[in-house]
Amino acid sequence: MKTLIIVDPQNDFIEGTLPVDNAKPAMEALAEKLPEIDVDHIVVTMDCHPIKHMSFAPQGGPWPAHCMKYSWGAAIFEPLFQAIYGLRDKREIHFLEKGRDEDKEEYSAFEEGYPEILDESDEVLVCGLAGNVCVHTSINDLIKHGLREKLTVITDASPSLDDGSHLQELIQKEGLEAVTLKTLTEK
Repeated sequence: MKTLIIVDPQNDFIEGTLPVDNAKPAMEALAEKLPEIDVDHIVVTMDCHPIKHMSFAPQGGPWPAHCMKYSWGAAIFEPLFQAIYGLRDKREIHFLEKGRDEDKEEYSAFEEGYPEILDESDEVLVCGLAGNVCVHTSINDLIKHGLREKLTVITDASPSLDDGSHLQELIQKEGLEAVTLKTLTEK
């Protein structure tokens, strides 16, 4: 069994208050290729912040206000959401919210644990936004939980706020498999 984790594919990280370079073409490409990716489960993590979240600049945090619950910016990027919705009868779809406590930063939905389906999975594909922040932290947490051997990173579907080097360093340091959407769908 295989599982695909898509980290925070939300409007604010694509065209909103905290855009990641190349996020829009990366998420459009993921949406296009999603039906061809051989997985049984899709897990989508989402920032779901209250209006006064501690990570926001007005509260002294490092980031502009983003992904506030119920806002347009918190919604999943529409082309990707439609692709996920289109697979609802062929794949199990799971949504995990994070960052709901206004006094706690959560770059990863897996800090305290992870869905049981990852134990049953032979391979866990990981991608999303931003590669050097939430994807990086999510991978680190999954490694902390003993899932290193299962992890494969989809690099071209994980654009970063930096030049991509932070995520690449983690891939190399941990000996993770790295693929692109093209190589993944050619398998």
